[in-house]
Amino acid sequence: MTFFRAPPLYYRQMIITVNGEETKFPSSSTISELLVHMNQLHVGGIAVAINDMVVPKGKWNNSQISDGDKVLIIKASQGG
Repeated sequence: MTFFRAPPLYYRQMIITVNGEETKFPSSSTISELLVHMNQLHVGGIAVAINDMVVPKGKWNNSQISDGDKVLIIKASQGG
């Protein structure tokens, strides 16, 4: 008898949209993990919204991204 074994969680992927571009990313990821992957975690002056709802920086470590989510990363710029 053969049993189906689901791949480990870190192999499962979801499709999310980041700044208008679809991308595959590991399931059960947080905003912080996405920003690390994009080399943006320690960049100052950024804001993140998931599905048009801004997520405070203090919640990035615990805010899960789900399959189909639309993530917007905004960088502040100087000017006038």
